[in-house]
Amino acid sequence: MARRQHYFIRLGAVILSCVLACEGLAGAQTKPSLKITVIEGTGATNNILAGPARNPVVEVRDESDNPVAGAKVTFVLPERGPGGTFFGAGTSVSVTSDQQGRAIGAGFRPNETEGRFQIQVTATQGDRMGTATIGQRNLLPSGDVNAANTGKKFSRNKIIAIVVGGAIAGAIIAAHGDGSSTTTTPGTSITPGTVTVGIPR
Repeated sequence: MARRQHYFIRLGAVILSCVLACEGLAGAQTKPSLKITVIEGTGATNNILAGPARNPVVEVRDESDNPVAGAKVTFVLPERGPGGTFFGAGTSVSVTSDQQGRAIGAGFRPNETEGRFQIQVTATQGDRMGTATIGQRNLLPSGDVNAANTGKKFSRNKIIAIVVGGAIAGAIIAAHGDGSSTTTTPGTSITPGTVTVGIPR
């Protein structure tokens, strides 16, 4: 008799534990969450040489599909490899969703690494949270970053050469009396950059 009572007590404890676990699981499933819809930026190809890229734009909504204003939305870029920065300062930026539930990851600039990458987006408000990813790609049309750098160096050297040439020409004009006529005597020869005076023979 005692064994039977002990058996029913243990069986009741097991059933009660199962009921509590099911209630906890149901509560977790009904916990309110946020939904993030990507409006702009998915599948974008960023030209590395063009500078600023297309800013990612998302819209935050609740479980009833209503826009959520005032949610904290964070955009996070990869720390390494293809990606970029926000305003040239860091790989993440946090903004607040507006009255339409929209948030923009402004100031996005791609880095010089070609390839595909993902922008991780997280929205939070109170105990509610939602996540999303935005896939993009960095592309260098020329296929070589060095080609762009070589072009820049060539242009800079060309400008320096023009400036130096102008300075030399100005010095020659000044040495000859600001453009006035110059008379040479027999036996005198003038070569560019050097004046040589000889004695008639």
